[in-house]
Amino acid sequence: MKEKENSEKHPEFDPETYTDPILEECYRIKAEISAEFKTPAEFSAYLKVMQEEGKRNGVKYVSYFDPSKRTPPEKSNDDQ
Repeated sequence: MKEKENSEKHPEFDPETYTDPILEECYRIKAEISAEFKTPAEFSAYLKVMQEEGKRNGVKYVSYFDPSKRTPPEKSNDDQ
């Protein structure tokens, strides 16, 4: 029923042939990375080298963020 409603609202839309351009870009990037690096460990080592190079060039990185250690902000009396 929902598919019929969508086809009535957007008659040019064909779910059989639709491709999401964002997903297509993600798939292309994944294929490029897979072609260049044989294992995830190899890719990880490459990223570490790039991070070290960035640090030498003055790029600042945020340390690992652990949401479990986040302290919630204090509630003010104005919110009530």
